[in-house]
This record gives sequence, structure tokens and C-alpha cells, in this order.
Amino acid sequence: MPDIQLHAQKLEALGQLAGGIAHDFNNILSIIEGHTELALKQLEAGTLTPEQLERIRAATARGAGLTRQLLAFGRQKIGVLERMDMCKALSNIRLLLQPLFGASVRVDLSLPARPVWVEAGEDHLSQIVLNLALNARDALPAGGEVLVSCMECGAGALPEVLRSRADGRSYVRLSVTDNGCGISPAVLPHVFEPFYSTKERGRGTGMGLAVVYGIVQQLGGVIDLRSRVGEGTAAHVYLPLAAAEDAVQPLAESWAREAGALRGRTVLLAEDEPELQDILALMLEGLEMKVLRAGNGNEAFALQQEFMGEIDFLLTDVVMPEMDGIALAEIFAQRRPQTNVVYMSGYPFLNAERGLRVPDTAAFISKPLQEDSVRQVLERALARRSLREAQEGDDKKDSDQ
Repeated sequence: MPDIQLHAQKLEALGQLAGGIAHDFNNILSIIEGHTELALKQLEAGTLTPEQLERIRAATARGAGLTRQLLAFGRQKIGVLERMDMCKALSNIRLLLQPLFGASVRVDLSLPARPVWVEAGEDHLSQIVLNLALNARDALPAGGEVLVSCMECGAGALPEVLRSRADGRSYVRLSVTDNGCGISPAVLPHVFEPFYSTKERGRGTGMGLAVVYGIVQQLGGVIDLRSRVGEGTAAHVYLPLAAAEDAVQPLAESWAREAGALRGRTVLLAEDEPELQDILALMLEGLEMKVLRAGNGNEAFALQQEFMGEIDFLLTDVVMPEMDGIALAEIFAQRRPQTNVVYMSGYPFLNAERGLRVPDTAAFISKPLQEDSVRQVLERALARRSLREAQEGDDKKDSDQ
């Protein structure tokens, strides 16, 4: 009987999840379809404005955000982790918060004067803060105050679960605090359970805090939620502190951008979706790059043999027919190691089902793709290789002396 009951609960949870996804995606598709129809009519009438196209792009970004939330909820990784300044990231996120709350809620930001470095994906911090902020908003129907803050934590300020790890690491505490209605002791133990929600039907899926929990876990951190009824709630996220960023890296990336270092470079584009391949090729050609196009791994392998000495970049989908992107990149590593490899995928970063593992140090970009993000990842890959080659040259000089 317990097994049957558990199976029934899983089916109910899957039904809730499917219903929520279908509802959100149908809304997004309706927005895209509606604005596309309007744009086509305006194009015919000669009245098409950039705003119409921006609305379509914003809707696709919402769809991409939904898939990222689902993957975080499933404890899957997307993209690679990069060292980033949490203070700078929170300052950028703040611009999204005030419109979320409206005029009745005051949103304050308390940050240290110096950078605080963490290892995270570009969307991780925004997903954490926005989901915690939405939870705070629902606790403040009549208005109130929300404080977003971060600080470095010594061992004495860490929760017991981190002190017991005894790994000697320092941590950063990201906090979202409100003075709302609080969470009752009966509800508090369940808040991170998927689909658990005390909100009215239609006002919440119960996934928000489960998503936060999944992201924090994959970043090697913990979340500690404290609440008192009538006083408010404090959500504390503890993430490992990263080493301070090497000042040379941003300078190298700035050089790559300002010098137009991508211009005239040859990129082998391996993508099995024809329409996406067309769009990517146009993006790359817009950067004044020479593009070699392949629809699967075998085609890419043939092109690398033909143009071996010319290829500066391999931009490859991870999951492809004939030969996957990982195997293709390994061939380049053996035959032309100076090639800059950039992976792209709409699948989770670590895809155990397919047995594919993108190297942790690899350049990676998540689909859907935008021209700016493609350009930035290529410039970053080129800058890192230039730095590495310069450092290897210095080391060789030192050893010769």
C-alpha cells in the first residue's frame, strides 16, 4: 500500500508539473505568435518598429528562463561555472527587483565595498535572488521592506552543516530578508519540497524554493531559512568563496573586443539543426568571421581534415548524430591543439543519460543563443588562449636562463 500511495503521489506531482509547464509555455507561445503576426502586418504596411521585435525576443528569453528553472529543479547543471563578483551581480539584479514589488515595498541593497568572488553560472545568482524575492513579495501584501545583502563569513558565522564539513573553505552569505507575515513552524520544514505551496490555486507552482535549493546544492552551498510569524523571514544562502580574479584576464578580453580579434578568423560550426545552423552562420559572418558549416560530427571531421591549418575555432553542439561534439573536440585536441573549442547545447551540462561530459574548464554556451553572448564567449576563449601562450612563453624563457 505505501508503494502504491507513493506512486500515486509521484503521478500527481508529474501532472502538476506538466500542467504548470504547459500553461507557462502556451502563454509564451501565444505572446510570440501574436507579436509575430502583428510584426508581419506592420512589415507589409511599412510601420514595423524595433519595439515589436524586442517583445518577441523578451518572450523567448522567458521561455529560456523556464527551461533553466526546470533544469535547476532537477539538480542538473547548465553551462560552466565562472568566477564573478557577487556585489556587481546583485547590483545588476536590483534593477529587476523594484518593479517586481511595486511602490508599497522598499528594496534595499547592502554590499561590502570590495568585490566578493564566487563560482557560478551567469543565471544562477539571478534565479536565486528572484525566486527568494518572489517569496518575500508574497509575504508583504500590504507593503513592507526587503533587504538583499552579502558578506564574507568566518567559520564562527557558518551554519552547523558547513562547519561539520571541515573543508577549511571560506564562504559568502547571500541574504534576502523581509519583515512580512513570516512562515508558521508547521509549514517551515516543507518549504523546499517540490510543488509544496500555501498560495491560492493558480498563484504559485510550489517550485520556486525547490529551484533555489537545487541551484545552491549544485554550487556546493547550503541554504538556511529562518522565520517568525508576524516578524518576517530571512533566507541565507552560503556559497564557497572563490579566489580574487586575476586582473590580467579582463584586460585580455577587452583587448580581444577592441582589437576586433575575431575578424577574419575561421570557425568550424557543427550544428545538426538546419535553421539554427543558418542563424548561427549569419551571426558569425556578422562578426566578419569565415564560417565552415557541418550538419553532423562526420561532416565536421571531413572539414577539419580539409581545412586543418586554417581553423581557429570549433563551435560545436554537444549532442549530434554520427559523432558527438565531445569526440569531435578530442580529435582537434590531438591534431590541432591550438584550436579554440566552444561547446553549445540545450541539454543539461552534465548529461549522464547520453554519457557525455563536457570538460569543466571548457568554454560553453547555453541555447537559445544571442549574438552578443556568442561573441563574448569566442572573445573570452581567444583571450584565455593568448594569456596561456604568453605565460608558457615566459616560463620557457625562465627555464632557458
